[in-house]
Amino acid sequence: MKKLFIALGVLVLLASVASASVETATPTTEITGPNRANTLFYYDDMNSGAPGWYSVDLTATASPTFHVTTYYACDLAGHVGPECYWCGEQNAAWAGGDGYPNGWDQRLELPPVDISAAAYPILTFKGRYDSEVAYDYTYVQAKSGGAYTNLNLGYAGSSGGWFDIGLYGFPLVYDNPAECRFRFLSDGAYSDEDLLYDSDAGACHFDDIKIFDFYGGTVYFFDDVDITGGLCTPAVPGSAGDWWHIVTDLCSSFSPPNSWWCGDDADSSLIPPNLANALYSPVISIAGAATCTLRHLVHAEVPTVDNDYWAEDVSLDGGVTWHATNAWWGDFAGCDGWGSAGFAGDDLTPFFGDGTDFQFQITFYTTDNGCGPGAAGGAGINLDDTWLEGEAGVPVEESSWGKVKAMYR
Repeated sequence: MKKLFIALGVLVLLASVASASVETATPTTEITGPNRANTLFYYDDMNSGAPGWYSVDLTATASPTFHVTTYYACDLAGHVGPECYWCGEQNAAWAGGDGYPNGWDQRLELPPVDISAAAYPILTFKGRYDSEVAYDYTYVQAKSGGAYTNLNLGYAGSSGGWFDIGLYGFPLVYDNPAECRFRFLSDGAYSDEDLLYDSDAGACHFDDIKIFDFYGGTVYFFDDVDITGGLCTPAVPGSAGDWWHIVTDLCSSFSPPNSWWCGDDADSSLIPPNLANALYSPVISIAGAATCTLRHLVHAEVPTVDNDYWAEDVSLDGGVTWHATNAWWGDFAGCDGWGSAGFAGDDLTPFFGDGTDFQFQITFYTTDNGCGPGAAGGAGINLDDTWLEGEAGVPVEESSWGKVKAMYR
């Protein structure tokens, strides 16, 4: 079970390299800041320019991953040739040593095919897939009216090996020339990368891609990958932009005037589409901490009817290794106050073996349609007060936290 929206609480996923446990945080009636009984290792209310924080448009750095390979090649009876297309990677650090990561949007595009002479054009192929059920999908798509439409509901789970879609395939009763593609989408948690889903050489493979006339038998396109060397083109979407920025807004900030916001100033009623937009904290040393918990305040208006959501990850080795801690969507708090639902707590103690250089990231993922809460505005995510607190095993240097701690005495 993942990404549950809980109106009066927070579902916290404490994910280590070997396992994941689930804990429900106890909501408080009022957010009052750091616990006075704890040592405060770090605090930022974003009102001093948020030093060290930065954001990255992950779609701008994405690279195509579909490629020709012999790995898990088609083993169906009668198939000839060892090569196929694979959307996946071999990575020793991932579950099972192969598969796919979080936050992928990968495409394999067929060249435009003139089907004007076909009485009943059909797209067929051989394929296999394995991805998280109900969240990570492989789509077969064709252009209709100049925009891609899904020909299937999305393959998810395991195909149980290679399959041949057969002669009946997908009718191409859309644009001419026909423009078709395969598209794989993974969300922000539960993949081979974070060790929470172990796919069998996911995400997907394709071979023997063909467009032909069902009645006349004429073949208009065929890519067996082996002889052709691959006629299809791997692709990724264009940059969706970096929308994280500091806003000065008494309504949107828990501790006015400043907070981070991932949203569109020009139209605050809509979620910007196709985002994979990450906000990173500074690297903070928590050396000497016997226990440590990340606390932060979030005000979010993200549609529950779509698969727009934000994921959170922490690192204790300065960003080399990341651990998934949360994946949420829904509305947290509102303009009339942030409330207890905006409060999060992630226990970092299970990750102490990684080191003591802490870093935090929050990544906003959105889908194609850019939907939003509507005319009321505020569509997106605000992040404000963020701090680290716990028990110190040895004294912590006064200059790193003493001034802020005094505010809570």
